[in-house]
Amino acid sequence: MNNLIDKKLAEMHENNRTLESTFFEQQKGLSMVVKQSRFVFDECIANGFTEDQALKLVIGLFSGNGG
Repeated sequence: MNNLIDKKLAEMHENNRTLESTFFEQQKGLSMVVKQSRFVFDECIANGFTEDQALKLVIGLFSGNGG
């Protein structure tokens, strides 16, 4: 019985570690998307787009709707 409990606890621990790693990787990915979005927005403004145009373009590009 104790072996079964130990085995289940070890499985839960490993699942938690996997979830933590996945969450960390997702955070890094989202951070990169935010930085890229800001860069594109700033470049649009620097090249004569209005804020509204730049925002629509960035939202379109990074939401998968084109641009």
